[in-house]
Amino acid sequence: MFERSARHRRIRVIRRCLIRGVHCRRRGWHAEAERWARRATEAARQAGQADLAGHAALLVDLASLWHGLTRYAEAHECARLAVEASTVEPPGPGRDGPLADALVRMGDVERRQARYATAEAHLRRASGLVDEPDRERAATVRLALGVLCKETGRYDEAETHYREALACLERHGADHPMRADALHNLAGLAHARGGGDPAGEHHARAAIEIRQRALGPHHDHVAADLAVLGAVLADQGRHAEAAEALHRAMGIFRERLGADHYEVAVCQVNLAHLDDLQGRAEEAGRRYRDALRIKRRTLDPGHPEVERLSALVRARPG
Repeated sequence: MFERSARHRRIRVIRRCLIRGVHCRRRGWHAEAERWARRATEAARQAGQADLAGHAALLVDLASLWHGLTRYAEAHECARLAVEASTVEPPGPGRDGPLADALVRMGDVERRQARYATAEAHLRRASGLVDEPDRERAATVRLALGVLCKETGRYDEAETHYREALACLERHGADHPMRADALHNLAGLAHARGGGDPAGEHHARAAIEIRQRALGPHHDHVAADLAVLGAVLADQGRHAEAAEALHRAMGIFRERLGADHYEVAVCQVNLAHLDDLQGRAEEAGRRYRDALRIKRRTLDPGHPEVERLSALVRARPG
């Protein structure tokens, strides 16, 4: 009886700290959010598998909080704990769904650190756990696989995954938030392919419309859609419109996520490219250096993005 009470108490501590951490992150209080996330993670480390059994979803939420704070090592650890907690559960929807969520989060972290083979293994395993009637979870896995394929140059495969995700979400209507995720990703794919595909702009604007209705104009998801809109407008040579969208996105990211967030670096790189196109070499160099500083903070030193940006900065005059 005493041991069962102690287990419940440990889980309550994790849940309470997580709720407070999520609240702080939503308010933009990142240092405080990290403090609560650390307390929740420490409680999870001290707990055993028996304590955490049946609570994989709670650990996935904690991993998502760390992910939002761009603390990828901690996000990976909490997702790993969720996978371990699931191993003591019997197979079935109650286990397989949270286990798939944990594997998707681990796969996303591995992808961000350019460990693509490991990321794909996690995501393929997650895909095998998801039943088709669980359409939202099936869409989540397909979107994650699509992003991985895009980053590894498999554009046609990425598009297939994105469109399958959209098909999974059809019954939820046009305003489902995950439909905006799929449209955002299709816009990003159009940018990656180059050539100024007008479909990219259409997808980005549709995502913005959905998210602004659901979340308001100053949410970081809206900022992400504005950023991809800026990138596709730049591909079309519409530099002033692109800069406006990117500046709006960067302002929201700085306000909501902090000045050193990875997404700020993405905006800085795109704005630097626009500066170069318009002959503002000094301003472009400043932006590239700032982006490199942020990416070195959030990604592994050998990450392809860090290496490419480092080479670009070294090659610039002055």
